[in-house]
Amino acid sequence: MLRLMLTLTILLSVFSANAAERVVILAPAAADIFYKLGAGDKVAGVTKNVTEFPEAVKVGTHIRPNAEIIRSLKPDLIITGSADSYYADAVEAITGASVYKYDPLTLEEILVCVRDIGELTGRTEQAAELVGELKGKLMSVQPLPSVAKVIFEVSQLPYTAAGRGNIASSVIEAAGGKNIVDSDDKLVKLSLERVVASQPDVYIWQTGPMNRNPVPPAERPEFSKMRSKWIHADEKQFSRANTGSFDAVIELNSALRKLYE
Repeated sequence: MLRLMLTLTILLSVFSANAAERVVILAPAAADIFYKLGAGDKVAGVTKNVTEFPEAVKVGTHIRPNAEIIRSLKPDLIITGSADSYYADAVEAITGASVYKYDPLTLEEILVCVRDIGELTGRTEQAAELVGELKGKLMSVQPLPSVAKVIFEVSQLPYTAAGRGNIASSVIEAAGGKNIVDSDDKLVKLSLERVVASQPDVYIWQTGPMNRNPVPPAERPEFSKMRSKWIHADEKQFSRANTGSFDAVIELNSALRKLYE
């Protein structure tokens, strides 16, 4: 939370007089918030896999952005992400734009980012409304008979699970479960023996770019001794930290409740 507040304090000193007018989004997850705030008119450039703003110029991928294209767009604000810190300073030096690092790790930090982006784009009222809407979704979560012990599979090969620093962990907790992977990291490599020994009540496995074509865990011989309930998840909704994370909470809470029926 502190790191986000410090970032906003610095940027607000830059944009105290005028909101950002030309934005390049290099953190794909942040595009959702700009879209929900109705700030698409300010988005000049996006990475290749952002679909919210088809008229924006494509500036490469979030890992390999094209600095020349970014400079040609003359942005006054660039949104980077967790993997972008290694080139953020270079981008700022090339363009003279301010850089806002979008890297929320929890649902609460997503709400902070919504307010931040609202401030930076002159959409403070829209941001307040959106925050209220997202909080309302959390209020609709129904309690479970007991706290479900959960493991969230990020990828089958190499085997990787979500740690407590992963947005999926925050989604799990808000939905009534508990991530039993004891690590504050985003991604945790575990032995399959340890996973089986933990005997989670619920095993969530995602499919998407980070876990392409995984074998359903119920069909894996190594998990034959597990008595877990299996839940499939869409990576875009469960591992991408934005307003969709709140919908993931509602979806997971519904799935968990069905397991207790």
